[in-house]
Amino acid sequence: MRSGLRVLVPALMISASLLLSGCKSAEEKAEDYYQSGLTLLASGDEDRALVEFRNVFKYNGFHKEARKTYADLQLKRGEVAEAYSQYLRLIEQYPDTVEVRQALAQIALTTGDWAEVERHGKAAIALAPDAPASRAIAATLDYRTAALAKNEAGKAAALKKAQAVLTETPDNQVARRIVIDYLANGPTPQNALPEIDKALVLEPKSLEFNALKFRLLAMKNDMPATGAQLQKMFELFPDNTEVRSALIGWYLSQKDIDGAEAFLRKLAGDDTAAPEGHMAVVQLLQTARSPEAARAELDRLATANAGQPNADIYRAGSAALDFAAGKKDEAIASFEDILKTATPSDQTRRIKLMLAHSLVETQNKVGARALVEEILAEDPTHVDALKMRAGWLIADDKPGEAIVDLRAALSQNPRDADTLTLMAEAHERDGSPELAGERLAAAVEVSGSAPAESLRYARFLLRDGRTAAAETVLVDARRVNPTDVGVLSQLAGVWVSSSDWDRAQEIVSDLGKIDTPEAKQAMQTLQTTLMQGQNRTDESLTFLQNQIAEGTGGNATVALIVQTYVRGGKLGEARTYLDDALTKTPDDSGLQMLNGMVYGLEGKQDKAEQVFRSLIEKNPTAERPVQLLYGMLDAAGRADDATAVLDAGLKAMPQSGMLRWVKAGQLEKAGDIDGAITVYEALYAESSDNQVVANNLASLITAHRDDPASLERAFAIARRLRGSDVPAFQDTYGWIEYRRGNLTEALADLEPAAAGLPDDALTQYHLGMTYAGLKRTEDAKRLLTHALEMAGDSPLPQFQTARDTLAGLGAP
Repeated sequence: MRSGLRVLVPALMISASLLLSGCKSAEEKAEDYYQSGLTLLASGDEDRALVEFRNVFKYNGFHKEARKTYADLQLKRGEVAEAYSQYLRLIEQYPDTVEVRQALAQIALTTGDWAEVERHGKAAIALAPDAPASRAIAATLDYRTAALAKNEAGKAAALKKAQAVLTETPDNQVARRIVIDYLANGPTPQNALPEIDKALVLEPKSLEFNALKFRLLAMKNDMPATGAQLQKMFELFPDNTEVRSALIGWYLSQKDIDGAEAFLRKLAGDDTAAPEGHMAVVQLLQTARSPEAARAELDRLATANAGQPNADIYRAGSAALDFAAGKKDEAIASFEDILKTATPSDQTRRIKLMLAHSLVETQNKVGARALVEEILAEDPTHVDALKMRAGWLIADDKPGEAIVDLRAALSQNPRDADTLTLMAEAHERDGSPELAGERLAAAVEVSGSAPAESLRYARFLLRDGRTAAAETVLVDARRVNPTDVGVLSQLAGVWVSSSDWDRAQEIVSDLGKIDTPEAKQAMQTLQTTLMQGQNRTDESLTFLQNQIAEGTGGNATVALIVQTYVRGGKLGEARTYLDDALTKTPDDSGLQMLNGMVYGLEGKQDKAEQVFRSLIEKNPTAERPVQLLYGMLDAAGRADDATAVLDAGLKAMPQSGMLRWVKAGQLEKAGDIDGAITVYEALYAESSDNQVVANNLASLITAHRDDPASLERAFAIARRLRGSDVPAFQDTYGWIEYRRGNLTEALADLEPAAAGLPDDALTQYHLGMTYAGLKRTEDAKRLLTHALEMAGDSPLPQFQTARDTLAGLGAP
């Protein structure tokens, strides 16, 4: 009996315990889990603590302390998105929690979401204006406002506020960001390095601060420190492709090919591992050593992977080398042989794409397109195939279909700069320049201000007259790529155009430190431009002559000297200097071209003609002398001789874009509109992204053809001109809208076009006809009369239409 009692008592106790537990409220259960989480957190068991905090929310979704502790812990562990979402939930429930408002503003600041910085930051400032964290946010908002307005005094005032916060709370990263930005964008950017190091003590795994440190070290030209920083970044972010590329670039900049190769081989792993890493080694060998070294590596890898699918990609790599070496038929046959027996896979689709690119280069676009369609039939989400098809759709004036493909590609890889650039082209072709600009800006951002993307966006902005924005893009690109000649030259051009001579002179200094022929030539040209822009012609001549004397200038420098004399109106000096240079290098084609041009300026047309004909005889496939001789003969009224020169040039160079362009203009001038359209159609088929070709072709089609199909074709070509501020483009697009019956849309472009081209009779005629269609009779009479006065006895049928329209309006 006693034994049974001993069993019964514990059982009763357990039952009572369970009964009591079942009586706990949801709030009490939530509190138990919260306290358990706190205990685990105090013992260092963060993972189990997080589980306990999540259990709290099952029973009490409004437990403020649990949710804040959970969010703080996730932020500490680097789970920023999860922390942010939890903070947002807290603010929905408890909108006056100042610490959470501050945290949200700080996170938004790191992601560049300024709308959220303002929303939560201003709320934090209103709740606790004297708190250091709130003051740091207020200083940040003030600093940004001043920076956008280029208000240096405002930036300095915000800096002082940030420094005051740091005096009280040295760990405030929001305030430190202001100090870092101010110094990094100042006259001595390297002064920001100590502040960045302080920030990295608190956030050692911050990609932003580590990347900025790398850039400043690169600007400082401290190559050992730059390399060490990149090595550290690779250890922290081993999967970051931009960091990998930068480290490889550093090895190459130090001419350490062995180091780059060893690094890439380490990443690639075993010979039978995934081929992507090994193909990176092959690419390095091809560019840094020789095609033979790359082929040897491919052969070795193919042998190591014999009988496995990976061998196919290495065989395809060898075929690509054959193609690059000019063995195009053999390469294509090799690609096709590999694909005959290969089982469809991601790898075979990659090989098909390689073959498609080869077919494009051999003008077999039909075969290439068929291959891309095969790839997309197997894998509709294949990014590279989608991009390739989108490129063709853009060229075919089907931007809407291209955008569909590119959206699919972006959904797979939203940070692909190439896809974003293609999307910009599609939007621009579709007549949506604002969307194009957004995509170009995104391409700059995801590429880390890479040169190609930055230059493309800057030129887009400059074309739109947004010089300040273009300058900002180029300054950022220069900071990241301090030795890129293209970026430096474009930025110098912006500063020269605004007569900012001092900053342009900085670029001269930067170019002078780069030991490449391209940089030296750019430096000489820029220095000469600066001196001439400041009317320092004699100084520019002395500078260039010193370059010659020091042996750092060649015939390109001689040409600059001659051009400087010409711009200064010193034809005699130009002739003397040029003749002296020609006695030393009489066969230099560039100097002889300049010789002919100077003869033309001197009025010695016979000697100029002799020089140009001699150049053509020596090199029948040189475009420039043909163009110059044609222009000179045509201007002299020797139309038959000019035509003979042009036609002979086209016979020798049937694919010359420049000469065909000249021919199209000649045919149009002679009234052979169909002939001109034919030439422009060929040019457009080869380069449909050329806006001027597109404008001229669409203009001719609209002016001289009436059928609906031609009008729609012209509209498809000219859509990209919508919203342009170039008068000729406005005239073309506006007249197309008129012809399509959209008179209000036409007026929006034709009025500024007529204002911009007041002496062009056809543009005035186009606006006059639009006024007539809109029943603005007096305006129509005025414009059409003005157009006829300028046209004189022109035989163009448009002006007879103008007379008939005026008669219908009751004009005398």
